[in-house]
Amino acid sequence: MTKDVLVKITGAHLMEGETENLSVITGGNYYYKNGKHYVIYEELMDEDGGVIRNTIKAGSDEVDIIKSGGTRAHMMFRVHETNVSCYITPYGQMMIGVATDRIRISEEEDKLHIQIDYTLEINYESATQCQIDIEVCSKATAKLNLND
Repeated sequence: MTKDVLVKITGAHLMEGETENLSVITGGNYYYKNGKHYVIYEELMDEDGGVIRNTIKAGSDEVDIIKSGGTRAHMMFRVHETNVSCYITPYGQMMIGVATDRIRISEEEDKLHIQIDYTLEINYESATQCQIDIEVCSKATAKLNLND
């Protein structure tokens, strides 16, 4: 895969019988180092125009999502583990836990696909069932669509 990539992130949260979906496509950078995939991209914060730098680090059976900037967090996904971390936003901070049920990672020549199913806990209380789907494609060959 090339360094210049497009990143499509689709998330679904099921809470109290209602599903909330979000989807975004953005440009980013890809690296493969020491047996791990690294995807780095930025997102703009709506409130003040600040930038959040996101790093996704994926190994064969684990994924870390690290946010820095206006929002800071380090979410660790390990199957059958619950990992707790502090999620810091401009409005305050909260303890979040992710209890990972499943991680699937598939790779092709110009594409990386990561799927994670987990339960999100906020301040030590189960909040919602979640699924995140991350597709990373070389910009030159990307065929991503928000409606897929």
